[in-house]
Amino acid sequence: MEKRKREVELMIELAKSIVSKSLKKGADECDVFISIDEEFSATVKDGEVESLKQAVTHGLGIRVFKNKKIGFAYTTDFSNFAIEKAIEEAILIANNSTPEEDNILPQVEGKRQNDVKIFDPNVNSISVDEKIKIAFEIEKFAKSYDTRIGVESTGFGNLIQRRIIANSNDFAGEYEGTLFEIYCSVIATENSQSQTAFYNSVNRFYDNLEPPEIVAQRASVRALQLLNPKKIKTGRYPVVFDPMSAAVILSYISQAVNGKNAYRKMSFLSDKMNEKIGSEILTVFDDGCMDFGIGSKPFDDEGIETKKKVIIENGFLKMFLLDSITAKKFGQSPTGNAYRRYNTIPSPSPLNFYIKPGDKTAEEIIKEINEGLLVTKLIGFGVDIVSGNFSKGASGLWIKNGEFAFAVDKITIADNLQNILENIVLIGNDLIFFGNIASPTILVSEMTVASD
Repeated sequence: MEKRKREVELMIELAKSIVSKSLKKGADECDVFISIDEEFSATVKDGEVESLKQAVTHGLGIRVFKNKKIGFAYTTDFSNFAIEKAIEEAILIANNSTPEEDNILPQVEGKRQNDVKIFDPNVNSISVDEKIKIAFEIEKFAKSYDTRIGVESTGFGNLIQRRIIANSNDFAGEYEGTLFEIYCSVIATENSQSQTAFYNSVNRFYDNLEPPEIVAQRASVRALQLLNPKKIKTGRYPVVFDPMSAAVILSYISQAVNGKNAYRKMSFLSDKMNEKIGSEILTVFDDGCMDFGIGSKPFDDEGIETKKKVIIENGFLKMFLLDSITAKKFGQSPTGNAYRRYNTIPSPSPLNFYIKPGDKTAEEIIKEINEGLLVTKLIGFGVDIVSGNFSKGASGLWIKNGEFAFAVDKITIADNLQNILENIVLIGNDLIFFGNIASPTILVSEMTVASD
């Protein structure tokens, strides 16, 4: 613990010293972002360890402001010589950049930081052997689940993330977070026909991961239920998206409410603020201070405190995701959504972005459908955030009289994203986070479903 405390103190001192040196060399303002990642991953295939990785990566980015101009440089070398060179490069770039009125370092009000649970103190007590054992267990459970199941790979991974930020407005802060993931990738085969599927469990805390047998089972079921697909007649049908596929839909909405996209008129929602853009039952949150949240952190990557925000409320667009400079362009306050890597400057990004769950189970939603589609897999590209046009390949289950009738594969579903939002008629109670963007089961009243 003392060693960790001293390491943090040294990194904060380093960040502050870079800020001070940048100002002495001519910058008007400066911020420094330091990231240190410790990564482990193990992949298992056919009873053998296929790959094993343990790595530490680190880097720091220096952003300077001079006469309303921005310069940026980064380095993975923390030596005095490399840092001095990076400072000089950032200032040189600023001197030769175009000034913009909004290029100002944000003021961090109150300097308060959330106390959010994102670090598992037991991360270093889990042995490598134990991690590999879990990957082997997942493979064993999947192979024993059904004779038609072949396991492509299973794995265990974890990440320790350390972030340090300092700026010339007297902000200095740091935090540490952990991430754990286990996964199973399988292929189901019958009658010379095969289907693949994937399932993972992700959490900030090791003890909150789903059990290995559940991960294996869910991956296997997802593959098996797609076997022996049949053709359907092209038409307009109700479409249910399970939590995995609904999260993909929501990821496009997160891009559409990104303030930078909206300001540049590169979103179908650019001019829709405070307008009704979705169903009255649709509410979408972005919550950066949720305990255990995959995207949670005490402050964003400019030092601004994170909070829970309503992005869409009962179908009305209420907010864009903003970093400090984008916020100034809108004449608003930043929303605590600045994201950066050590080698990039900040831009808006979702934290824990999710649809508020309803009160129906997935089974109850299925029973509401006379004839329609349950999507369990979305494939390929085919989404234009500017127009909102949506067309993607899909696989899933055909529903008749409220029950699953047969599998469908190699179909295309199409509509406009705003139509999809407006036509959400039921929302499930099964919200689950496979990443930082999540959704429960949703039912869209009508979409075009085309069979190849």
